[in-house]
Amino acid sequence: MKILLLGSGGREHALALKLKTSAQAVDLISAPGSDALAELGACVKLDLEDPAAVAAWCASNRPDLVVAGPELPLVAGVGDAVRALGIPVFGHNEATARLEGSKAFAKAFMQRHGIPCAASHTVAALAEGEALIREWPYGYPIVLKADGLAAGKGVVLAAHETEALETFRAFMAGQFGEASRTVVFEAPLVGMELSLHVLVDVDADHAAYAMLPACQDHKRIFEGDLGPNTGGMGAFGPIPYLRPEDVERMRTELVEPTVRGLQEDGLAARGVLFLGVMWTAAGPELLEYNVRFGDPETQVLMQLLDEDLASLLLEVAEGRLVARNLRLKPHTAIAVVLAAEDYPEGAKKGVSIAIGSPGVTLIHAGTKKQDGQWVTNGGRVMNLATSAPDLAAARAAIEASLSEVQWPGMQVRRDIGLKALRHALAGKTVQDSW
Repeated sequence: MKILLLGSGGREHALALKLKTSAQAVDLISAPGSDALAELGACVKLDLEDPAAVAAWCASNRPDLVVAGPELPLVAGVGDAVRALGIPVFGHNEATARLEGSKAFAKAFMQRHGIPCAASHTVAALAEGEALIREWPYGYPIVLKADGLAAGKGVVLAAHETEALETFRAFMAGQFGEASRTVVFEAPLVGMELSLHVLVDVDADHAAYAMLPACQDHKRIFEGDLGPNTGGMGAFGPIPYLRPEDVERMRTELVEPTVRGLQEDGLAARGVLFLGVMWTAAGPELLEYNVRFGDPETQVLMQLLDEDLASLLLEVAEGRLVARNLRLKPHTAIAVVLAAEDYPEGAKKGVSIAIGSPGVTLIHAGTKKQDGQWVTNGGRVMNLATSAPDLAAARAAIEASLSEVQWPGMQVRRDIGLKALRHALAGKTVQDSW
Protein backbone atom coordinates (compact mmCIF):
# COMPACT_ATOMS: atom_id res chain seq x y z
CA MET A 1 0.00 0.00 0.00
CA LYS A 2 1.38 3.41 -0.98
CA ILE A 3 0.65 5.93 1.79
CA LEU A 4 1.31 9.68 1.77
CA LEU A 5 1.72 10.91 5.35
CA LEU A 6 1.37 14.66 5.81
CA GLY A 7 3.51 16.17 8.58
CA SER A 8 6.97 16.09 10.09
CA GLY A 9 6.84 15.82 13.89
CA GLY A 10 6.65 13.31 16.71
CA ARG A 11 3.02 12.47 16.04
CA GLU A 12 3.84 11.63 12.44
CA HIS A 13 6.92 9.57 13.38
CA ALA A 14 4.78 7.56 15.82
CA LEU A 15 2.14 6.99 13.12
CA ALA A 16 4.83 6.05 10.60
CA LEU A 17 6.44 3.50 12.92
CA LYS A 18 3.04 1.89 13.46
CA LEU A 19 2.13 1.97 9.76
CA LYS A 20 5.35 0.16 8.90
CA THR A 21 4.32 -2.76 11.15
CA SER A 22 1.38 -3.52 8.84
CA ALA A 23 0.91 -7.08 7.62
CA GLN A 24 1.02 -5.71 4.09
CA ALA A 25 4.02 -3.94 2.62
CA VAL A 26 3.73 -0.17 3.12
CA ASP A 27 5.48 2.20 0.74
CA LEU A 28 5.56 5.30 2.94
CA ILE A 29 6.09 8.81 1.59
CA SER A 30 6.14 11.73 4.02
CA ALA A 31 5.53 15.38 3.19
CA PRO A 32 7.48 17.39 4.07
CA GLY A 33 8.85 14.70 6.38
CA SER A 34 12.05 14.78 8.38
CA ASP A 35 15.41 13.04 8.56
CA ALA A 36 13.85 10.48 10.91
CA LEU A 37 10.89 9.86 8.60
CA ALA A 38 13.34 9.54 5.69
CA GLU A 39 14.62 6.36 7.36
CA LEU A 40 11.13 4.85 6.91
CA GLY A 41 10.46 6.00 3.34
CA ALA A 42 10.86 8.82 0.86
CA CYS A 43 10.19 12.46 1.74
CA VAL A 44 8.77 15.07 -0.65
CA LYS A 45 8.70 18.83 -0.17
CA LEU A 46 5.07 19.92 -0.37
CA ASP A 47 3.34 23.00 1.02
CA LEU A 48 0.69 21.40 3.22
CA GLU A 49 -1.42 24.57 3.18
CA ASP A 50 -1.62 24.52 -0.64
CA PRO A 51 -4.39 22.08 -1.60
CA ALA A 52 -3.62 22.39 -5.32
CA ALA A 53 0.05 21.47 -4.82
CA VAL A 54 -0.75 18.42 -2.68
CA ALA A 55 -3.48 17.33 -5.12
CA ALA A 56 -1.13 17.73 -8.10
CA TRP A 57 1.44 15.44 -6.47
CA CYS A 58 -1.30 12.92 -5.65
CA ALA A 59 -2.64 13.05 -9.22
CA SER A 60 0.81 12.17 -10.55
CA ASN A 61 1.76 9.58 -7.91
CA ARG A 62 -1.63 8.03 -7.01
CA PRO A 63 -1.16 6.98 -3.38
CA ASP A 64 -3.62 4.41 -2.08
CA LEU A 65 -4.19 6.48 1.06
CA VAL A 66 -3.36 9.97 2.32
CA VAL A 67 -3.06 10.39 6.11
CA ALA A 68 -3.16 13.94 7.48
CA GLY A 69 -1.13 14.46 10.66
CA PRO A 70 -1.55 18.16 11.53
CA GLU A 71 -4.66 20.32 11.38
CA LEU A 72 -3.39 23.03 9.01
CA PRO A 73 -3.80 21.06 5.75
CA LEU A 74 -7.30 19.99 6.77
CA VAL A 75 -8.39 23.54 7.61
CA ALA A 76 -6.87 24.65 4.28
CA GLY A 77 -8.96 22.11 2.33
CA VAL A 78 -6.30 19.57 1.34
CA GLY A 79 -8.67 16.71 2.15
CA ASP A 80 -11.30 18.04 -0.27
CA ALA A 81 -8.80 18.55 -3.10
CA VAL A 82 -7.29 15.06 -2.82
CA ARG A 83 -10.63 13.32 -2.29
CA ALA A 84 -11.89 14.93 -5.50
CA LEU A 85 -9.31 12.79 -7.34
CA GLY A 86 -10.90 9.62 -5.96
CA ILE A 87 -8.04 9.04 -3.53
CA PRO A 88 -9.02 8.04 0.03
CA VAL A 89 -8.01 10.54 2.73
CA PHE A 90 -7.84 9.90 6.46
CA GLY A 91 -8.62 13.47 7.46
CA HIS A 92 -11.71 15.65 7.46
CA ASN A 93 -12.87 18.02 4.78
CA GLU A 94 -12.58 21.79 5.14
CA ALA A 95 -16.14 22.24 6.41
CA THR A 96 -15.72 19.74 9.24
CA ALA A 97 -12.20 20.98 10.06
CA ARG A 98 -13.81 24.22 11.20
CA LEU A 99 -14.47 22.39 14.46
CA GLU A 100 -10.81 23.11 15.19
CA GLY A 101 -10.23 26.00 12.81
CA SER A 102 -12.91 28.19 14.39
CA LYS A 103 -13.58 28.21 18.13
CA ALA A 104 -16.81 30.13 17.50
CA PHE A 105 -18.03 27.51 15.02
CA ALA A 106 -17.19 24.73 17.49
CA LYS A 107 -19.01 26.40 20.40
CA ALA A 108 -22.10 26.99 18.26
CA PHE A 109 -22.02 23.30 17.26
CA MET A 110 -21.77 22.18 20.90
CA GLN A 111 -24.61 24.42 21.99
CA ARG A 112 -26.81 23.49 19.03
CA HIS A 113 -26.49 19.78 19.79
CA GLY A 114 -26.77 19.92 23.57
CA ILE A 115 -23.17 18.91 24.30
CA PRO A 116 -22.12 19.93 27.83
CA CYS A 117 -19.58 22.77 27.66
CA ALA A 118 -18.67 26.07 29.33
CA ALA A 119 -21.00 29.05 29.06
CA SER A 120 -19.61 31.36 26.38
CA HIS A 121 -20.01 34.51 24.31
CA THR A 122 -18.51 35.19 20.89
CA VAL A 123 -17.44 38.78 20.20
CA ALA A 124 -16.12 40.51 17.08
CA ALA A 125 -16.35 44.18 18.19
CA LEU A 126 -14.04 45.99 20.61
CA ALA A 127 -16.69 47.94 22.54
CA GLU A 128 -18.90 44.87 22.94
CA GLY A 129 -16.04 42.80 24.35
CA GLU A 130 -14.90 45.51 26.77
CA ALA A 131 -18.44 45.84 28.09
CA LEU A 132 -18.73 42.07 28.46
CA ILE A 133 -15.54 41.94 30.54
CA ARG A 134 -16.73 44.70 32.86
CA GLU A 135 -20.05 42.90 33.39
CA TRP A 136 -18.67 39.31 33.32
CA PRO A 137 -21.11 37.15 35.34
CA TYR A 138 -19.18 33.88 35.68
CA GLY A 139 -16.20 34.75 37.86
CA TYR A 140 -12.51 34.61 37.13
CA PRO A 141 -10.45 33.52 35.37
CA ILE A 142 -12.09 34.48 32.09
CA VAL A 143 -10.98 32.18 29.28
CA LEU A 144 -10.30 34.15 26.10
CA LYS A 145 -9.82 32.16 22.89
CA ALA A 146 -8.77 33.51 19.52
CA ASP A 147 -11.34 32.16 17.07
CA GLY A 148 -8.86 30.83 14.50
CA LEU A 149 -5.67 28.80 14.59
CA ALA A 150 -2.90 30.54 16.53
CA ALA A 151 -0.19 27.87 16.79
CA GLY A 152 -1.51 26.77 20.18
CA LYS A 153 -0.99 30.22 21.71
CA GLY A 154 -4.43 31.75 21.25
CA VAL A 155 -5.92 30.79 24.64
CA VAL A 156 -5.44 32.97 27.73
CA LEU A 157 -6.88 32.49 31.22
CA ALA A 158 -7.18 36.06 32.44
CA ALA A 159 -7.01 36.24 36.24
CA HIS A 160 -8.61 39.67 36.59
CA GLU A 161 -10.34 42.45 34.67
CA THR A 162 -7.16 44.32 33.73
CA GLU A 163 -5.54 41.22 32.25
CA ALA A 164 -8.74 40.34 30.40
CA LEU A 165 -8.97 43.82 28.86
CA GLU A 166 -5.30 43.82 27.86
CA THR A 167 -5.57 40.36 26.30
CA PHE A 168 -8.78 41.16 24.45
CA ARG A 169 -7.42 44.42 23.06
CA ALA A 170 -4.24 42.67 21.89
CA PHE A 171 -6.32 39.96 20.20
CA MET A 172 -8.53 42.50 18.45
CA ALA A 173 -5.49 44.52 17.34
CA GLY A 174 -4.33 41.48 15.39
CA GLN A 175 -1.95 39.70 17.75
CA PHE A 176 -2.65 36.54 15.74
CA GLY A 177 -3.79 38.24 12.55
CA GLU A 178 -7.32 37.48 11.43
CA ALA A 179 -7.39 34.47 13.78
CA SER A 180 -7.87 36.73 16.82
CA ARG A 181 -10.23 39.38 15.43
CA THR A 182 -13.11 37.25 16.69
CA VAL A 183 -12.82 36.14 20.31
CA VAL A 184 -14.68 33.48 22.28
CA PHE A 185 -15.14 34.28 25.99
CA GLU A 186 -15.75 31.28 28.23
CA ALA A 187 -16.58 30.66 31.86
CA PRO A 188 -13.84 28.73 33.67
CA LEU A 189 -14.26 24.98 34.11
CA VAL A 190 -12.69 23.32 37.15
CA GLY A 191 -11.94 19.62 37.32
CA MET A 192 -9.84 16.82 35.84
CA GLU A 193 -8.68 17.28 32.24
CA LEU A 194 -8.29 14.39 29.82
CA SER A 195 -7.95 13.65 26.10
CA LEU A 196 -10.40 11.43 24.23
CA HIS A 197 -9.79 10.31 20.63
CA VAL A 198 -12.55 8.92 18.45
CA LEU A 199 -12.32 7.55 14.91
CA VAL A 200 -15.33 8.89 13.01
CA ASP A 201 -16.85 7.96 9.66
CA VAL A 202 -19.94 10.04 8.94
CA ASP A 203 -21.87 11.05 5.83
CA ALA A 204 -25.53 11.50 4.97
CA ASP A 205 -26.22 7.76 4.88
CA HIS A 206 -23.75 6.33 7.38
CA ALA A 207 -22.49 7.15 10.86
CA ALA A 208 -19.97 5.01 12.70
CA TYR A 209 -17.35 5.67 15.33
CA ALA A 210 -14.79 3.81 17.43
CA MET A 211 -13.37 5.19 20.67
CA LEU A 212 -9.74 4.97 21.70
CA PRO A 213 -8.68 4.90 25.37
CA ALA A 214 -8.73 8.23 27.20
CA CYS A 215 -5.28 9.70 27.90
CA GLN A 216 -3.95 12.41 30.17
CA ASP A 217 -1.42 14.98 28.99
CA HIS A 218 0.98 17.04 31.13
CA LYS A 219 1.25 20.58 29.79
CA ARG A 220 3.55 22.36 32.25
CA ILE A 221 7.29 22.32 31.63
CA PHE A 222 8.37 21.44 35.18
CA GLU A 223 7.58 18.56 37.51
CA GLY A 224 4.68 19.08 39.87
CA ASP A 225 2.78 20.85 37.07
CA LEU A 226 4.79 24.05 37.53
CA GLY A 227 6.07 26.57 35.02
CA PRO A 228 4.72 27.73 31.66
CA ASN A 229 2.48 25.68 29.40
CA THR A 230 4.03 23.67 26.58
CA GLY A 231 2.75 21.60 23.70
CA GLY A 232 2.79 18.66 26.11
CA MET A 233 5.64 17.11 28.11
CA GLY A 234 4.23 13.60 28.28
CA ALA A 235 1.07 11.54 28.43
CA PHE A 236 -0.24 8.15 29.47
CA GLY A 237 -3.34 6.04 28.97
CA PRO A 238 -5.67 4.43 29.81
CA ILE A 239 -6.32 6.47 32.95
CA PRO A 240 -6.27 4.08 35.94
CA TYR A 241 -8.94 5.87 37.97
CA LEU A 242 -11.38 6.19 35.05
CA ARG A 243 -14.13 3.62 35.59
CA PRO A 244 -16.12 1.86 32.82
CA GLU A 245 -19.18 3.91 33.79
CA ASP A 246 -17.14 7.12 33.34
CA VAL A 247 -16.15 6.06 29.82
CA GLU A 248 -19.79 5.27 29.10
CA ARG A 249 -20.81 8.77 30.24
CA MET A 250 -18.37 10.32 27.81
CA ARG A 251 -19.74 8.10 25.06
CA THR A 252 -23.37 9.02 25.67
CA GLU A 253 -22.96 12.69 26.66
CA LEU A 254 -20.12 13.80 24.36
CA VAL A 255 -19.32 11.34 21.59
CA GLU A 256 -22.75 10.23 20.41
CA PRO A 257 -24.22 13.78 20.32
CA THR A 258 -21.16 14.86 18.33
CA VAL A 259 -21.61 12.09 15.76
CA ARG A 260 -25.35 12.77 15.49
CA GLY A 261 -24.66 16.48 15.21
CA LEU A 262 -22.24 15.99 12.34
CA GLN A 263 -24.83 14.02 10.41
CA GLU A 264 -27.67 16.43 11.21
CA ASP A 265 -25.56 19.39 10.06
CA GLY A 266 -24.51 17.67 6.85
CA LEU A 267 -20.86 17.55 7.89
CA ALA A 268 -18.97 14.58 6.46
CA ALA A 269 -16.25 13.24 8.74
CA ARG A 270 -13.57 10.70 7.84
CA GLY A 271 -10.75 10.83 10.31
CA VAL A 272 -10.25 11.33 14.02
CA LEU A 273 -11.75 13.77 16.50
CA PHE A 274 -9.72 14.62 19.59
CA LEU A 275 -12.04 15.81 22.34
CA GLY A 276 -10.50 17.89 25.09
CA VAL A 277 -12.59 17.03 28.15
CA MET A 278 -12.83 18.59 31.61
CA TRP A 279 -14.46 16.32 34.16
CA THR A 280 -16.21 18.73 36.49
CA ALA A 281 -18.43 18.23 39.53
CA ALA A 282 -21.33 18.03 37.06
CA GLY A 283 -19.61 15.38 34.92
CA PRO A 284 -17.73 15.53 31.60
CA GLU A 285 -17.78 18.83 29.71
CA LEU A 286 -16.23 19.53 26.34
CA LEU A 287 -13.40 22.06 26.21
CA GLU A 288 -12.65 21.87 22.50
CA TYR A 289 -12.48 19.74 19.39
CA ASN A 290 -9.32 18.97 17.47
CA VAL A 291 -9.65 17.36 14.05
CA ARG A 292 -6.40 15.35 14.21
CA PHE A 293 -4.49 13.14 16.61
CA GLY A 294 -2.94 14.83 19.64
CA ASP A 295 0.76 15.06 20.37
CA PRO A 296 1.99 13.37 22.61
CA GLU A 297 -1.23 11.35 22.94
CA THR A 298 -0.64 9.69 19.56
CA GLN A 299 2.62 8.26 20.85
CA VAL A 300 0.66 6.64 23.69
CA LEU A 301 -2.20 5.36 21.54
CA MET A 302 0.11 3.75 18.98
CA GLN A 303 1.66 1.74 21.84
CA LEU A 304 -1.79 0.48 22.84
CA LEU A 305 -3.50 -0.14 19.50
CA ASP A 306 -3.43 -3.82 18.53
CA GLU A 307 -4.80 -3.31 15.01
CA ASP A 308 -3.26 -3.05 11.55
CA LEU A 309 -3.13 0.75 11.41
CA ALA A 310 -2.88 1.01 7.63
CA SER A 311 -6.00 -1.13 7.14
CA LEU A 312 -7.88 0.67 9.92
CA LEU A 313 -7.20 4.17 8.56
CA LEU A 314 -8.12 3.04 5.04
CA GLU A 315 -11.39 1.63 6.40
CA VAL A 316 -12.23 5.06 7.81
CA ALA A 317 -11.05 6.93 4.70
CA GLU A 318 -13.18 4.79 2.39
CA GLY A 319 -16.30 5.15 4.53
CA ARG A 320 -16.28 1.50 5.64
CA LEU A 321 -15.76 1.87 9.38
CA VAL A 322 -17.75 -0.65 11.36
CA ALA A 323 -18.58 0.60 14.85
CA ARG A 324 -16.75 -1.69 17.25
CA ASN A 325 -14.42 -1.93 20.20
CA LEU A 326 -10.91 -1.59 18.80
CA ARG A 327 -8.37 -4.28 19.68
CA LEU A 328 -6.02 -2.97 22.35
CA LYS A 329 -3.12 -4.38 24.29
CA PRO A 330 -4.15 -5.04 27.93
CA HIS A 331 -1.52 -2.54 28.98
CA THR A 332 -0.93 1.03 30.08
CA ALA A 333 1.23 3.12 27.75
CA ILE A 334 3.30 6.20 28.44
CA ALA A 335 5.22 8.75 26.38
CA VAL A 336 7.75 11.13 27.92
CA VAL A 337 8.98 14.16 26.00
CA LEU A 338 12.65 15.12 25.90
CA ALA A 339 12.76 18.86 25.27
CA ALA A 340 15.44 21.30 24.20
CA GLU A 341 17.14 23.87 26.40
CA ASP A 342 15.11 27.12 26.54
CA TYR A 343 11.82 25.38 25.64
CA PRO A 344 8.99 26.53 25.64
CA GLU A 345 10.13 30.16 25.17
CA GLY A 346 12.59 29.02 22.50
CA ALA A 347 14.73 26.03 21.61
CA LYS A 348 18.48 25.63 21.47
CA LYS A 349 19.14 23.91 18.15
CA GLY A 350 22.11 22.06 16.73
CA VAL A 351 23.07 20.33 20.00
CA SER A 352 24.47 16.82 19.49
CA ILE A 353 22.34 14.01 20.92
CA ALA A 354 23.95 10.94 22.47
CA ILE A 355 21.77 7.90 21.79
CA GLY A 356 22.58 4.59 23.44
CA SER A 357 20.26 1.59 23.56
CA PRO A 358 16.98 2.62 25.17
CA GLY A 359 14.84 -0.38 25.95
CA VAL A 360 11.72 1.47 24.78
CA THR A 361 10.48 3.08 21.55
CA LEU A 362 12.43 6.18 20.52
CA ILE A 363 10.33 8.69 18.59
CA HIS A 364 11.88 11.66 16.80
CA ALA A 365 10.01 14.98 16.94
CA GLY A 366 12.41 17.91 16.52
CA THR A 367 15.66 16.38 15.28
CA LYS A 368 17.82 16.43 12.17
CA LYS A 369 20.99 14.74 11.01
CA GLN A 370 24.09 16.89 10.75
CA ASP A 371 27.28 15.26 9.47
CA GLY A 372 25.82 11.87 10.37
CA GLN A 373 24.96 12.90 13.93
CA TRP A 374 21.49 13.50 15.36
CA VAL A 375 21.12 17.06 16.69
CA THR A 376 18.29 19.05 18.26
CA ASN A 377 16.09 20.92 15.78
CA GLY A 378 12.98 21.95 17.70
CA GLY A 379 11.45 22.46 21.12
CA ARG A 380 10.14 18.96 21.75
CA VAL A 381 13.06 16.93 20.44
CA MET A 382 12.29 13.26 21.13
CA ASN A 383 9.85 11.00 22.94
CA LEU A 384 10.44 7.79 24.84
CA ALA A 385 7.34 5.58 24.68
CA THR A 386 6.40 2.13 25.89
CA SER A 387 3.61 -0.01 27.30
CA ALA A 388 3.55 -2.33 30.29
CA PRO A 389 0.97 -4.25 32.34
CA ASP A 390 0.30 -1.21 34.54
CA LEU A 391 1.23 2.46 34.91
CA ALA A 392 3.87 1.84 37.57
CA ALA A 393 5.69 -0.65 35.34
CA ALA A 394 5.44 1.65 32.32
CA ARG A 395 6.90 4.54 34.31
CA ALA A 396 9.72 2.32 35.54
CA ALA A 397 10.60 1.25 31.99
CA ILE A 398 10.91 4.87 30.89
CA GLU A 399 12.97 5.79 33.95
CA ALA A 400 15.38 2.94 33.21
CA SER A 401 15.86 4.22 29.64
CA LEU A 402 16.32 7.94 30.29
CA SER A 403 20.09 7.71 30.64
CA GLU A 404 20.31 6.23 27.12
CA VAL A 405 19.31 9.50 25.41
CA GLN A 406 21.10 12.64 26.55
CA TRP A 407 22.31 16.05 25.41
CA PRO A 408 23.41 19.21 27.26
CA GLY A 409 20.42 21.22 28.47
CA MET A 410 17.87 18.43 27.91
CA GLN A 411 14.63 18.96 29.83
CA VAL A 412 12.46 16.05 30.94
CA ARG A 413 9.68 15.49 33.45
CA ARG A 414 10.22 12.33 35.45
CA ASP A 415 6.77 12.56 37.05
CA ILE A 416 4.58 11.79 34.02
CA GLY A 417 1.67 9.74 35.34
CA LEU A 418 2.87 9.85 38.96
CA LYS A 419 0.03 12.00 40.28
CA ALA A 420 -2.53 9.79 38.53
CA LEU A 421 -0.89 6.65 39.91
CA ARG A 422 -1.10 7.99 43.46
CA HIS A 423 -4.70 9.11 42.85
CA ALA A 424 -5.67 5.60 41.74
CA LEU A 425 -3.81 3.88 44.57
CA ALA A 426 -5.69 6.09 47.03
CA GLY A 427 -8.97 4.75 45.64
CA LYS A 428 -10.00 8.11 44.20
CA THR A 429 -12.05 8.61 41.03
CA VAL A 430 -12.18 11.14 38.19
CA GLN A 431 -14.57 13.27 40.25
CA ASP A 432 -12.21 13.56 43.22
CA SER A 433 -9.78 16.46 43.36
CA TRP A 434 -6.05 15.77 43.27
